[in-house]
Amino acid sequence: MSVRAVLVGLVAGSALLCGACTSGSTGSPGTSPSPATTTTLRWEQVPLPPGFEPVTLATAGDDVVVGATAPGRPRPRLLVGPGPDRLREVPLAPRSPYAFEGRWFQVVTRGGRIDAIAGARGGAHGNYRWTTWSGTAAGVAEQEQPFGVFGSYGAGDLAGIAYAGTSPVVLGAWQSEQTGMDVATWTRSGDRWSRRTSTGTPLASTPEELVDARVITARGDGLLLGGSVTRLAPGSVEVVPAAWTSPRPSGPWTRVDLSRSGDRGTSEVDGAVCARDRCVLAGVTDGRLSVWEVTDDTTAEPPGTPAVGVPDNASVPSPVLLGDDVVLVAPTERGSTLLRRSGSAWSTADGPPGPPASVVVHGDEVWVVTSAGRGTPALWRARVA
Repeated sequence: MSVRAVLVGLVAGSALLCGACTSGSTGSPGTSPSPATTTTLRWEQVPLPPGFEPVTLATAGDDVVVGATAPGRPRPRLLVGPGPDRLREVPLAPRSPYAFEGRWFQVVTRGGRIDAIAGARGGAHGNYRWTTWSGTAAGVAEQEQPFGVFGSYGAGDLAGIAYAGTSPVVLGAWQSEQTGMDVATWTRSGDRWSRRTSTGTPLASTPEELVDARVITARGDGLLLGGSVTRLAPGSVEVVPAAWTSPRPSGPWTRVDLSRSGDRGTSEVDGAVCARDRCVLAGVTDGRLSVWEVTDDTTAEPPGTPAVGVPDNASVPSPVLLGDDVVLVAPTERGSTLLRRSGSAWSTADGPPGPPASVVVHGDEVWVVTSAGRGTPALWRARVA
């Protein structure tokens, strides 16, 4: 277990147990938000081939891409298609032994390309063995890497992959030259990935602040990372939300410290999405859903965000954009809640059963993968427009 995980465990409070509230909403300090309205959605389970379990989602033009696992070898599978009745399997070409056992961590698409990372536990210590993949809907192949690229002494876990312009970038962690773990990024040249140094940049940890990024998303030709900073002081440990932005795949990086409304407890960013100069981030503060908006000039918590209690150890998937509206699906004790922000007005609806793991917009529908929690993992869709 990492030093940061131990510290977070010491300071984490109990979650507030509530569902999507339609009154008593919480927003930025000093505001008097209007109550969110309640809508009703009809969730339909999307059938997958026998034995397939969904893991993550992406979209490619008019198609949805489903990252799944299945019995047999290889376990990772990809499905793509324009609708639930027309999903077809994408041929995969695994090469290394762990590629046959991997589980998708994230699949992304850009300009007809598909890039992905997967992991499978192995070795004497049961650490993740990472694999990277690239191709098109006609076929995706593993890009086998030397062990030291993502593994070996000092390696941390990978967290995701995103495009900066047309260049894919992998997010993860690596042992710091000062203390703990640094946020780390990898860029690709040809088929070979290489890690960028974080030393001397805002991605590096210090004896006073441990950085942790858990989501990466495209931001024009650059990137946005979201996570937290653990501040260490004599007699106190404080976990605060943070984001990092870069105009290019390789930096330079700028850290953005985010506000925390309510109690001064643990607060972290779990998911993010950007369009043009606007990014929407979602996470958890003291067991409650938090939402932030970040532009080049401002950071703020949108007023009137409905109060949603998030269970212990649960995270919030990245929001999605439906036109100019923000849609997010948050885990709750009962399953999940869908929230939508149109202008300054919020609405809520029951989400699909089970903890949400991945969300995309497909046409006028929202598709959601729910992970094991209430039954087996499943894929759901609902018309929202």
